[in-house]
Amino acid sequence: MIYNAGRSNENRALDDVNLEIYPKEYIVLFGPSGCGKSTLLYVVLGLRKPSLGALSINSRDISEFTENDLVEHRRKTVGIIFQAYHLIPTLNIAQNVMLPKMFMNEAPTERELKMEMLLRRFDIWPQSKKFPSALSGGQQQRAAIVRALMNNPQIILADEPVGNLDSKSAETVMETLKDINEKDGKTIILVTHDQRYLHYAHRVYFMQDGKIVREVINPEKRQFRKMTERERVHEALFRMAKMYPHALVGELKAKVLADYLTRELSEYQCEILEKSIKDLLENKINFEQLYSILDKPIENGGVGLYKQTAQRFVDQIKELLRGAETLRVELGKEIPVSQELELIMKLRRLLLEDYKGELSYLRAQRIEEGIEQRIKGTWDRKLFQEHLDRPVKDGGVGLKRGTARTLAKKLEVILSQS
Repeated sequence: MIYNAGRSNENRALDDVNLEIYPKEYIVLFGPSGCGKSTLLYVVLGLRKPSLGALSINSRDISEFTENDLVEHRRKTVGIIFQAYHLIPTLNIAQNVMLPKMFMNEAPTERELKMEMLLRRFDIWPQSKKFPSALSGGQQQRAAIVRALMNNPQIILADEPVGNLDSKSAETVMETLKDINEKDGKTIILVTHDQRYLHYAHRVYFMQDGKIVREVINPEKRQFRKMTERERVHEALFRMAKMYPHALVGELKAKVLADYLTRELSEYQCEILEKSIKDLLENKINFEQLYSILDKPIENGGVGLYKQTAQRFVDQIKELLRGAETLRVELGKEIPVSQELELIMKLRRLLLEDYKGELSYLRAQRIEEGIEQRIKGTWDRKLFQEHLDRPVKDGGVGLKRGTARTLAKKLEVILSQS
């Protein structure tokens, strides 16, 4: 979706977005304001026509729809819920809810029956004769949800539906949408910038600057999309970790640490390294014994590293576990903002212990800003690495690409252990 194409003020509201959404899925479009989430929603609704590309719903490209086709599309295929409710203030709740049926040439008794059934289901039937101004925000939003369901659409679009609600009302509305997805089999596409609601989704698309920068599968939900072998393994590991948390978590952490330390060892050496790190994490061996295993020749059951390399591995493991422990202790309790900043500074110092270059105050501050975004989950590893690599004049830290990659990987290991 390109505005002012070819001009100096060209703006790509959507840039090479490519995704598939399946029937009965709950999808979240997540990202900061202005990243293109709502624009994508309005393209699905048919209120915006893509500048390039195609959007296919039920095997039909809606970018080629006539005006009459679009009217039918909005009547029967999609329903939308807005942040601001958009109920008509001069109509009572029952009249607002029945509006979509008014244009379907259905008998009054039929639309009234459907209206009553849905209002009773979502516990706002007692408010049906009241005007919107007499209802709470949560009640108005549930009325808006009922209105969106009146014509039984396959797809429900929700644009920041709880953005104007208090936490209790927001929870009620989110549970209502979950119920519609699970019991009615409706496809939900939710736009939000609040990470508290990501767990409702089967999949989350992270957006930034009009692009989809990451797709995350929720392993707690049965997936409708065909998964890759790697994704299936990840899902299986997640489920096993929940079933056997004490038995498996050490193995997973050991694998992460071993993978960080080297990719150049043989498969046999990696197996010994992973097992040794797992034994260390479970307090079966100490660091001296770990060093001995790393230094011991392969034919004697060791990893066969040079003494200097073995010592470097031990030092790195100590450093990473120390950083992870710092993070685990600090994040395991409620801490004021001042201590959050102190934690971020600790992580920055930990990351840069081996860095030999000079850092200005501005660049150090930007590293801390990037760490904060990564801890919060606003950025993934790729975005954090790009931030470290980006030139200072463009808002980045200005590190060399290899250094940025190493530091990003190091932070991921610390986060994975905490």
